[in-house]
Amino acid sequence: MEFDLSGLQKDKKTKLTDAELVVACRSGDESAWNELVDRFQRLIITIPRRAGLSEEHCSDVFQEVFVTLFEKLDEISQPDRIRSWLVTTAKFKTWRAVRGISNNRSLDDDEDGISETLIQDGPLADELIVKLEEQHSIRTALRQMDERCQKILTMLYVFEPSATYAQVALEIGTGETSISPMRARCLKKLGKMIVE
Repeated sequence: MEFDLSGLQKDKKTKLTDAELVVACRSGDESAWNELVDRFQRLIITIPRRAGLSEEHCSDVFQEVFVTLFEKLDEISQPDRIRSWLVTTAKFKTWRAVRGISNNRSLDDDEDGISETLIQDGPLADELIVKLEEQHSIRTALRQMDERCQKILTMLYVFEPSATYAQVALEIGTGETSISPMRARCLKKLGKMIVE
């Protein structure tokens, strides 16, 4: 079985905090803007998707969130809390899209019962937002770890199906019995990075 580990180091060079990225964006740094969008794109696009919106509507919400960020960049008083600002904005814009869809459809047009499902289920329970933010924190911290820990944790916990200890040992060039203690150390490092 082959595991694709390309791209694990892609963001390794990025050490700017969220607040530093916001400050760099304010000064017109295009690469900082691109990095900010890259860092949060998965988190933001997941919010309208979980609400059951079409890909077109998800794309619209995503674009609206980042256009709003661009327009209000200088007004953000707590750049270190940009993730929360983005999630709140995405949640608001998703709700607006859901309301717009349900208001524009008559009951006859809603053959799949989509609007009723969206209204009943509520697209963005607080638990879902917390879960999405936790997943984002884990992915961000994982990208900042050394290559060995990235490989171990990604192969064991991210890939589906998970790799065996033998496969991980082969990939990183060590004995199979070394994987369990290495995994434990990597998880401990990851935990500390997430708490910070």
